[in-house]
Amino acid sequence: MKTVATFIAIVLFASNSFASSECAQLKAELKAMQSAQQQIMASLVNNHESFASSLEEYSTVVKSAKGSSVKVVSSQMDESAQAFRSRGLQGKKMAAKLQSVTGDLLARVASCLK
Repeated sequence: MKTVATFIAIVLFASNSFASSECAQLKAELKAMQSAQQQIMASLVNNHESFASSLEEYSTVVKSAKGSSVKVVSSQMDESAQAFRSRGLQGKKMAAKLQSVTGDLLARVASCLK
């Protein structure tokens, strides 16, 4: 997610400081945008893999769980669910920021193409 934050910072800085050299900077910004999007996609894939691994682990434990250990496993599952929700909220916030700066970048690209 560091790349996403870097991309957002570059675009925000660049949008306030460009003059005639704006079009020359767009190439670097587009590459940063591509890198940020790749990082977001990799993060989504990693989150899915992590979720699947957690389910497999809990399944194994539940098969052998008895008595009070079932409550412990259930509690751990609840904690994992909350962690995945938290990651999801962070992802939504980052995606919203990326969407905003992407719109700004595309508007500036369009103005360069006129």
